[in-house]
Amino acid sequence: MYSFPLLVLIIILGLLIGSFLNVCIYRIPLDRTIVKGRSYCPTCGNLIPWYLNIPVLSYFILRGRCKTCGEPISPLYPMVEILNALLTYLAFLNYGFSVTAILVAAFFSILIVISFIDLQHQIIPDGLVIGILILGILNALYQMLVYNEPWNTFVFGILAAALPLFLLGLIFPDSLGGGDVKLMAAAGLLLGWKLILLALFLGNFLALFYVIALFILGKFNRSTPIPFGPFLSMGMICSLIIGNHLIEFYLRSLVFM
Repeated sequence: MYSFPLLVLIIILGLLIGSFLNVCIYRIPLDRTIVKGRSYCPTCGNLIPWYLNIPVLSYFILRGRCKTCGEPISPLYPMVEILNALLTYLAFLNYGFSVTAILVAAFFSILIVISFIDLQHQIIPDGLVIGILILGILNALYQMLVYNEPWNTFVFGILAAALPLFLLGLIFPDSLGGGDVKLMAAAGLLLGWKLILLALFLGNFLALFYVIALFILGKFNRSTPIPFGPFLSMGMICSLIIGNHLIEFYLRSLVFM
């Protein structure tokens, strides 16, 4: 368990990165740069001073409204910051202060951006998938050099979930986007074949639950868009946090059957 100062540092880091993720979520679909330019109000266009751009805290100080034009600020902004802080903490809690924890925390951050962009625009930008691919390559090199993990483990990880999704997309062209396939291929390099398959199962289960809920509420029909990225992302996050425990529990259950 981390000391309290280190825990606070990890959470603050997660909040700060979460603030940057909000910039990515807003600008990437608009094809705007994320590395230059200060934050501004999307309604009036006025620049936001640094002292009013403090993660989470500024939202409550401003009472959820722009100081200049008074327009409401989306509650998604503090939600993204808090979510990233929580997932950053869980990454370090599960993997210790290690290279793996840093890679997993970065992976979680990219998944947050993918999820919110897919929810709002039904796209998964290739640049974000490339970011995950880079993390996967770094993880593969680290695991092979430090822990002598065989190379075919990572090849199987790339194909394990992406290949079934690719074949499903060929059979039902309108049911799945190419971004989902690329996402699972890149993520499989990071998770390995066991955890990526578990992530695919969990993602499908969560998506099915979502569709059933929409159907019960009378808000679902054949034309209703179902962004799959957020559910796949939730499946991958769960797999990296508790996936090995779930697999062990399942295998023990088989032994006692």
